[in-house]
Amino acid sequence: MKNRFLVVALAALFLGSLLAGCSSHTEKLNRLGKSSSKTGMKYTKSKSRKDGFKPVAYKEKDPAPGLVLIPGGTFVMGGGEKDIEYSMDNRQRQVTVQSFYLDVTEISNVDWKEFLYFVRNPVATADPNAAGTANGGFDLDLKVDELYPDTTVWLRDLAFNDPISEEYYRHPAFNNYPVVGINWHQANEYCKWRTQMVNNDLLEKDENAVLYPAYRLPTEAEWEYAARGLLESEIYAWEGKSLRNRKGEFNANFKRGRGDYAGWRGGDGKHMTDHYMITSPVMEFYPNDFGLYNMSGNVAEWTQDTYRILALEDVNDFNPFRRKGKTEIRPDDWLDDISYKRKESLLFNPDDFTPGNDAFDNIKVYRGGSWADIAYYLSPGSRRYYNADSSAATIGFRCAMIRVGSPEKW
Repeated sequence: MKNRFLVVALAALFLGSLLAGCSSHTEKLNRLGKSSSKTGMKYTKSKSRKDGFKPVAYKEKDPAPGLVLIPGGTFVMGGGEKDIEYSMDNRQRQVTVQSFYLDVTEISNVDWKEFLYFVRNPVATADPNAAGTANGGFDLDLKVDELYPDTTVWLRDLAFNDPISEEYYRHPAFNNYPVVGINWHQANEYCKWRTQMVNNDLLEKDENAVLYPAYRLPTEAEWEYAARGLLESEIYAWEGKSLRNRKGEFNANFKRGRGDYAGWRGGDGKHMTDHYMITSPVMEFYPNDFGLYNMSGNVAEWTQDTYRILALEDVNDFNPFRRKGKTEIRPDDWLDDISYKRKESLLFNPDDFTPGNDAFDNIKVYRGGSWADIAYYLSPGSRRYYNADSSAATIGFRCAMIRVGSPEKW
């Protein structure tokens, strides 16, 4: 018994020293010292000496609220199931994405209700000098009445979805279900508000606090990398080709086939169904290896990118991102990259382009399958597009943030 206790104690001591070593390594990387290593001048600034230079000290921070670290890396983007639609828009290509953070779950109804509450009501945490004083003091581009979810996305002429339309966002029973009926512009407004809200809270606690970078929508490259969870050759966001886990339960909320949104109930009334006919709570089903829930199924999700068929061939191979349809050749860019040898891509008509007209850039990429999609769209490599001004009962979103400092936790 004593020997076993000794082994456990030594193991705990070793683990503690290891973690302390990791922490000291990070602190050492960020340590500045008392004077400049290049000029020898002391870092100094005080009330009596306003002209002194003293850099802001930085200590590694925990992730911002709601986020988990996705260590960057190289992966093969695109591909997945057989291209049954012959869209030819996700040809495989090796790329690298920088380390970033991503929301553990999709944004839920209660998250959106919180957002609307604060933009409707001026609060002490809002910036009093912000331009958008009409939105609770937050600097937003849309007015409050333009931020409500479109609950009519559930309605169909030949289906009785009226109760869902009336209750899905309103009723507290759906608080933890993903918010839908949100267009691309509204999702971006939420990201801006969340950034201000979190950073204003930091400043309330410490006026000299180092602020978090902006919350934003993930790029489609970031989204796919995170969805794969380092399982590069897999069809879905989990290991193996089966849609079920070892217990016989479904790994995602999706449509089995024509007219089958939940699955037939088996003898035990459980294992042949995913329990949900429409969306499911945002923390339902098992997370992937990054700890992210519902990267396949439940609701598909908006990304930052403008959709073009050839985007995966055109974009840079480092932090790929399609900002707009038309790109110009610039002499200071890496001209050996094919992306700068083309001035346009498919789904963009250069003859109709005029400076300042971004109508052709209003088509945005969304990723991931939804509760109303067949398994084909659960593949992280599948790409689809939707108008940025439009919303659907099958599309939600989650937020991302760049990782600053060291690319990973040491």
